[in-house]
Formats: sequence, structure tokens, C-alpha cells
Amino acid sequence: MDIVTQAKKAERLRELHRGPRILILANAWDVISARMVEDAGFPAVATTSAGVAAVLGYPDGQRTPRGEMLEFVARIARAVSVPVTADMEAGYCTTPSEMAEMAREVVAAGIVGLNLEDVTGDDESSQVEIALQMEKIAAVREASALEGVSLVINAR
Repeated sequence: MDIVTQAKKAERLRELHRGPRILILANAWDVISARMVEDAGFPAVATTSAGVAAVLGYPDGQRTPRGEMLEFVARIARAVSVPVTADMEAGYCTTPSEMAEMAREVVAAGIVGLNLEDVTGDDESSQVEIALQMEKIAAVREASALEGVSLVINAR
């Protein structure tokens, strides 16, 4: 997918978040489920980290290698015409510079949005300090914009 088309999909996903209707995102865990979501009329496809991890044979909770997760969701993004937002857990990394690299990889995969959790990666109950999480989000925003696609970030 060319970068202009991808940027338009990101803007479309952003518009969908603004209404006037509530945006309902159905989760896909492979190409066929993504196509079914699109065929059912959903305006965008979301991926589920747990579902993708299970399909790939890993437990949830950032246990799937980032490269494998991105390769898999890239297939989903190529298979549908609607915007795809990926559950990237906590980014599969811990520093703002690593988050910037992850954002570039997300854009390269054809994805236009991502979920970004605030867990440290040690376990699901430990949260990143707010200041560091803000730096990580800023790094994702800046790096993706420099690539030509302002990713839609769903962060917590």
C-alpha cells in the first residue's frame, strides 16, 4: 500500500472516532476473520493481541516476538480495504527510542492505528510511570508522522 493511501486510511479511522455514531470495532485474529469483519460492514478492523498470539502459538501478554506480530497483522492489513488498527500491547519495548522504531515498523506494515498499553512488560499489573508513558506516546506520534502516517493511538 502506498503511503498516501495509508495516510488517508489513518485519517478515516480518526474521523470514525469522532462520530456522529459510536465506533464499534470488531477484533480479528487472522486474515479470514478480518475479511469477515469487513464483509459484515464494519468500517475498520481491529486486531486482538490475545487472538493473534493464540493463532501463532504464544500466550498473550507480549510473549509473541514483535516481528512475528507485525508480520501477521501486516497480512491482515493487506487483505482488507478498510483501516486496520493493531493491538500492539505495550509496544513490545520499554524506551521512547524503541517505541519510535516500533512505530516505524507499524507504519511499514500498513497499519494505521494501534492500542498502546501502560504495562511495564514485567506483568499485566505493573504500570509505566505516567511521565515515561507520555514520552513513549510522543515518540510513537512523532516517528509515525515523520513516516507520513499519523497513527491513531489508543493509549492507556
